[in-house]
Amino acid sequence: MGKLKGTACWYPFWDGRSYCFDFYVEGQRYRRSTGVCDIEAAEIAIEVAKGVHDAAWERVLSPYPSFQEAGRLYVERFGKHAKEVEELTDYFGPFIGVDEITSFMLDQALVDLKRPTWTTNRTAQRQVLVPANAVINFALGKRPRQWEPSQRERTLTLEEAESLIRVAQKPEMAGLQDPKRRLLKLIAFELGTGAAPGETHVVRAEDCNWSTQQVFVRGVQSGARKTKCRRRWVRVPDRSLELMDPLPEEGLIFLTPTGRPIITRENRGTHLIRPFHKLCDAAGLRAHEEIVFYTLRHTWATWFSAQVGDLALLIERGGWSDSQMAMHYRKQAPDDLGARLLAHGWDFRP
Repeated sequence: MGKLKGTACWYPFWDGRSYCFDFYVEGQRYRRSTGVCDIEAAEIAIEVAKGVHDAAWERVLSPYPSFQEAGRLYVERFGKHAKEVEELTDYFGPFIGVDEITSFMLDQALVDLKRPTWTTNRTAQRQVLVPANAVINFALGKRPRQWEPSQRERTLTLEEAESLIRVAQKPEMAGLQDPKRRLLKLIAFELGTGAAPGETHVVRAEDCNWSTQQVFVRGVQSGARKTKCRRRWVRVPDRSLELMDPLPEEGLIFLTPTGRPIITRENRGTHLIRPFHKLCDAAGLRAHEEIVFYTLRHTWATWFSAQVGDLALLIERGGWSDSQMAMHYRKQAPDDLGARLLAHGWDFRP
């Protein structure tokens, strides 16, 4: 029995064994049985077919991709879970949207795809739930974005930092006139505290409590585009204090080599970047990778973490709002970095 004339494209028909439907939505064919095998239950078959038709249009109009599309992009983007995602896309098929997959469906997939060789639930979760949730969260915008490499993410090794300090102590080696070693003071403070350039440039003498070796970071220059969550106390290690001595007793602490305020503009950095690069060149640091003042903040986070290992304290000292950002700044380091830092006088311990 074929479809009745004048009925909707999705209207079911009896094929001798069950009611079926056969229609297209935006070029995609939907042809299968409704599962209704009683010829007297036409009304139920109609509801099933109409539901499939409406759901198909919802997928087409949805802002979210199918699991299959999201899985393909996830593997191309991150190169992870390729085999597991392929099996999952075969399981869910080409039509199920990522926003349609429920916790029950994931549990059902866990049961259906589980293999006899998976002796523990943890293995099954790793092979099914982890990649499935990774694809879904990626497509729904819930997965943390991978940070694209940039010049700001460069860190200095301990040896590179010490080489930069040696040149800053004798700026004439870089062809610079900086008799009061003001660039050295700036570098030492940012390396020792993790303060960002815009924060450093507005530190005043009244913000400093040298009896506890603390400086209150009140904010940033106008236009530097930073948030209030960065207002905090930072601790200045002994090594930084030695390199910064002497400091002004009033007004701004950090100035240009000519004694003027340092100006930072949004997205334009600071006018000190050229003399800073001259120091870096003289220290042999820019042969292959760019270095900016923010490199010092990434370096501090890596050093602090390697020596202290307290994520909560890292977040507090760095002024970040969450652990994700702190982990972005903190880079991997060799196991002996903390001890080598101490040997060079860098002590970040509370």
